Amino acid sequence: MKRTLTILLGIVTFTVSVNAQSETLPKVETSDAFKQLQGFIGKWKGKLTKDNGEVVSVETEFSLTANGSTIVERSLEDGTEVFTMYHDKNGQLTATHYCALGNAPSFTLSKKDKFNLSFAFDPICGLKAGKDKFVNSVVMNYNPKKPNKLQSYYKVIDTDKSIVSSTSKLTRVK
Repeated sequence: MKRTLTILLGIVTFTVSVNAQSETLPKVETSDAFKQLQGFIGKWKGKLTKDNGEVVSVETEFSLTANGSTIVERSLEDGTEVFTMYHDKNGQLTATHYCALGNAPSFTLSKKDKFNLSFAFDPICGLKAGKDKFVNSVVMNYNPKKPNKLQSYYKVIDTDKSIVSSTSKLTRVK
């Protein structure tokens, strides 16, 4: 009986605590670029084509988390998982890409128009051209009038500073 009361009291305390936390969460204000990126939320499938002509399958899912303040992009590129987190920092959309190359380049939004979000490498992450191999730019192309198509362009800079480009073409599946 005493054990049952202790468990019940624990459940009630936890429930009250969770409810109190949810009531005190602030309303998250996001940039126009973040709102544009929210149009990507869902599941996507397609192909990634590399400069050398190699084509691999890609599955991507964009989801909203952290009280609406972060968009998580989870991708499987030919069976290899990578993540990118998008978040506004001081009103500017930023991204950190957790890469299969074993690093995490950071990006800031460099250009936004009706159809494109362009991200430039932010050296704050500590990666250096000529020393590290990393993704150094991303452009995402999305037409709200064709909400089931997404095209992205990636550039990877190698340790010899050569650039390799890739293009993904995705179709929304959910």
